[in-house]
Amino acid sequence: MIKISIILGSLMLVTGQASADSVKYWYSDQQLSSGETVFKQNCAACHGQNAEGTRDWKKTDVNGNYPPPPLDGSAHAWHHSKELLKSTILEGGIKLGGVMPGFSGKLSDAKIDSAIAYFQSKWPDQTYQKWAERFEVVALPVTEEIVETDNSAITKLLRQRTGNTELDQPEKTAIDNIWQVKLNNKTIYLSEDGRYAITGDLIDLESGENLTQNLAQKKIVEQINNYSDDDLVVYIPKGEIKATLNIFTDTSCPYCRKLHQEVPKLLESGIKVRYLPYARGGKKGPGYETMKSVWCAEDRAGAMDDAKNEDTSGLPEGSCAASQIVDAGYITGNQVGVTGTPALFKQNGEKIDGYVPYQTLIPMLLQ
Repeated sequence: MIKISIILGSLMLVTGQASADSVKYWYSDQQLSSGETVFKQNCAACHGQNAEGTRDWKKTDVNGNYPPPPLDGSAHAWHHSKELLKSTILEGGIKLGGVMPGFSGKLSDAKIDSAIAYFQSKWPDQTYQKWAERFEVVALPVTEEIVETDNSAITKLLRQRTGNTELDQPEKTAIDNIWQVKLNNKTIYLSEDGRYAITGDLIDLESGENLTQNLAQKKIVEQINNYSDDDLVVYIPKGEIKATLNIFTDTSCPYCRKLHQEVPKLLESGIKVRYLPYARGGKKGPGYETMKSVWCAEDRAGAMDDAKNEDTSGLPEGSCAASQIVDAGYITGNQVGVTGTPALFKQNGEKIDGYVPYQTLIPMLLQ
């Protein structure tokens, strides 16, 4: 039974205004039809036939787990991109405090898309419109060619060699008859017949661009931007914002504390700082509970200041819905290659490992 992670339903819905005529959906009628079957076979037992979820889904049960939330637009699924919804279904919700198993290797990419299409069809028009605008979702023209196009045959041999791993649809590259696909955060290049796989960086010698690196950074930007400022701990310069620095941080990390002391210098230089939580060691990590308390504070920035100064006496309990961002941040960090904290990412997705003194860091961000 699918028990969709609480990440899909952690906060209250904020509704907006939109007319039904202005709403353009990304999915086709065929996807919606097949999605109903996929959803009812795999999801409805826990989330309800109409994705209505369970009662008291915001409260943990006697085992400390969150019950399946609604997916009908009355909870928080609209707050996340399609990519994040898909990764949650693939990986499951156990890491996030739920009990949903992962469906990697059980449901194909196409079936997951169709399941998402089905429960999104239950969303009010204004909710879907808000989601589509937030993530710049564009409805594709529905033609038989688009509906029936399936390049999974290109990855058939790769999936067999890697244990029938579920892969996303391959994408064309700038080279004729060469396709690219992601495997365990690495880009694999495939010949069009799927027989030959090439690993390594693809470089455009004319422009000097590392196309593999550019793609990886683009994916990182997309994953980090799944989080709005409201989800994070954010410090904003008083004047013009000249650059943004995303930092995966842990309140128990000595070098994170050292970097935090230099945040005022970054702000003075016009650099916006966004903290994403990354509890080293996950739920068993030394900073896990403290960060959950920070995310539950009314003034998160102030609470982060206190936590970084090792003053946790005034922090609230970390049992609020927003604290689940701490679990989500850990998963995202692993997906983008975080292995320790602080892990810094520039606006373009370029990663900077470890602590860097502000005198060196500021020019790196502003160049």
